[in-house]
Amino acid sequence: MILFALILLGSLEAGFCHDEVLKVTLPQGILEGHIRSTNEDTQFLAFEGIPYAEPPTGHNRFQEPKPPKPWIGVWQAKTLFECIQYDHKMQDGHYIVTGDEDCLYVNVYTPDTNPVEKYDVLVYIHGGAFIFGNGGMYVPNIIMDRPIVYVNFNYRVGPLGFLSTEDNVLPGNLGLRDQQMALKWIKENIHHFGGNPDSITIMGTSAGGASVELHYVMPKSKGLFNRGISQSGCTLNSWVLVENPLEKTKKIAESVGCSTSSNKKMVECLKSKPARQITYAVGNLQPWLFNPYTPVGPVIDKWSSDPVLPEHPYTLLKTGKVQDLPWMISFTSDEGLYPGAEFYNDEVLEYLDKNWNDLMPHILHYADVLDPQQFNAVGNMIRREYLGNERLSKKTYKKLIQAMGDRLFVADIEKSARLHSAAVKSSVYHYHFAYEGSMTGSLTRSNTTEYLGVAHGDDTLYILPALDIITNETDRRMSRILVDMAIAFMKNGELENWQPLSKDTRSPLNQLKISSPDDIKMVQVETIGNSEFWNSLPFRENEKYSVHNKDEL
Repeated sequence: MILFALILLGSLEAGFCHDEVLKVTLPQGILEGHIRSTNEDTQFLAFEGIPYAEPPTGHNRFQEPKPPKPWIGVWQAKTLFECIQYDHKMQDGHYIVTGDEDCLYVNVYTPDTNPVEKYDVLVYIHGGAFIFGNGGMYVPNIIMDRPIVYVNFNYRVGPLGFLSTEDNVLPGNLGLRDQQMALKWIKENIHHFGGNPDSITIMGTSAGGASVELHYVMPKSKGLFNRGISQSGCTLNSWVLVENPLEKTKKIAESVGCSTSSNKKMVECLKSKPARQITYAVGNLQPWLFNPYTPVGPVIDKWSSDPVLPEHPYTLLKTGKVQDLPWMISFTSDEGLYPGAEFYNDEVLEYLDKNWNDLMPHILHYADVLDPQQFNAVGNMIRREYLGNERLSKKTYKKLIQAMGDRLFVADIEKSARLHSAAVKSSVYHYHFAYEGSMTGSLTRSNTTEYLGVAHGDDTLYILPALDIITNETDRRMSRILVDMAIAFMKNGELENWQPLSKDTRSPLNQLKISSPDDIKMVQVETIGNSEFWNSLPFRENEKYSVHNKDEL
């Protein structure tokens, strides 16, 4: 078993007894926070809802984020916010829109705003397929038992964060620009909260994990952080980069009554429409059960006069245009449970079985990277590879989840991990989370009490739970191990007794396999995610993208 040094904590004094402890003075003005407690009754200071940019409303809609203006008086930093988004839940038989357009806020949690020695900083970038989620979706009630500063934030998601007209009218990637603005704010201000601006670790799950790696290759993110952890997501995953963004922007514009004859007039019209109407329209880009689950998202904004992502991430990794910083990348055993847990229903599985070749291009995110005349042939190849001659049912459901996990996450995690490690001198660590605990996202997504597997992002829940309390003792032990691992990595990006990946892309993968608190070991694996099969398919992405688009690039 890999042992990580435990950092012993003294309990916080029963301080926090005067108002000044709850106040922080920033260049923009004075904040007042409040006191919270961990599951172990450790007290910490919470400053929630701090503006890191001007509200992206009115004339600021579809504009790059602007630095926040100063405020008069004391800002009550005691409220969590959420960016406006298309919710996956139904209410009265209808899908709903939640959140607000005014949402660019950061949340900071600290043991002490004036420590003797500044704390290491952990910044969490939330996931949600770039169309939903918020900084406060996980609680800090475990991580704040440790002497660190923990930060999360919101960024624009869905149409308001990621529409693009493929020109300078609306170049795209506003959500990524928000992330960069938040990281810049953290770098410049975290010392006011007791954090060390020279020891910032960024961490994310799913789209947040992909965002973490994107910051390694986006030129404007240089110098904003010191190391990163990507869980269940990387920059080369098939759903990260959106194809044909102008076409999708026009479809949303048409659905809310805007003319698409001119990009400039179209965007002006979209600025005049209610934010909820625009956000709800993203459903028009998802033909079946919220799939494809990233209908709008990051783009290669080479058409911008000031691009965020000027080249394909594959090209940037392959040519070594990567920040040379330590990185950790993980996946879980049953990644395909997102979004596959929602399919665990006899009627849904029967419908999917009968309409396999029509639905798979959307579920597996290849509709935009494969010629439609090839849909049937490729769909049949995928079916034979994973199902053979069997029908899709609850009996063969696990095989569907394997196919989805391999395609949507694991195969490209291998590709990204190999290229990333070869491109930098720093250590790149890789782990496989295989622990079958009670903390799992599959139960809420499947609406069943049946345990379906180690779901997408389950490892995150043992560090930053979605619920306040872990009641199972084995889960608590697992949580302590994962938190120890993260805390140790936050120190300097190096871990004892854990072999980083080789710099040779042809070598076996050095993988830490975490099966239980008592079964954690280093293994070497030749490949993961059935990558040879997926790499053989004619999808225009990653290395095949640059060949297909050589004239554009």
